[in-house]
Amino acid sequence: MSDDQAPAQATATAGPGTVVAFHYDLYDGKAQKLESSKAGNPVLCLYGERGVLLPLQEAFMGKVAGDDFSLTIPHEKAYGRRYPERKQRLSRKKVDGGKQQTFRVGQIITLRGEQGPTPATITKVGKFNIDLDMNHPLAGVDLTFDVEIVSVREATAEERAHGHAHGAGGHQH
Repeated sequence: MSDDQAPAQATATAGPGTVVAFHYDLYDGKAQKLESSKAGNPVLCLYGERGVLLPLQEAFMGKVAGDDFSLTIPHEKAYGRRYPERKQRLSRKKVDGGKQQTFRVGQIITLRGEQGPTPATITKVGKFNIDLDMNHPLAGVDLTFDVEIVSVREATAEERAHGHAHGAGGHQH
């Protein structure tokens, strides 16, 4: 078996060096469902790497396939508080495809900048400009995750080198 193949381990427990596959339902502080992964493939998390909120990853520690749990993360430890001053007006021309694209209030777009991709929520649409809220869409929201661990396995050498989990069939991003 090559170093890039993970050994099959029915009893693997989540922790450093593992990939956790999980499904979740996400609720806000008022118990309103915000999203769910259950209609698609499980979410993959290379334990200890970016991509999944740190408090959620910490809750994976010691879990095995079949474990279910709920976790509430206060907004301060999730996406932070909402800053009212993080508003911006942007020319439609500066958004990829902005001249031809139809924008709507509430739409989340991704802006590309020096710090990488940044989500922004459209608050007003004009003929030449769009107004944006640059806060993360979940800033200021306490989050509750209902989680089902689907599988836990050792990470491959390639996953560890790349800093993220790979799905079925290998490298996917």
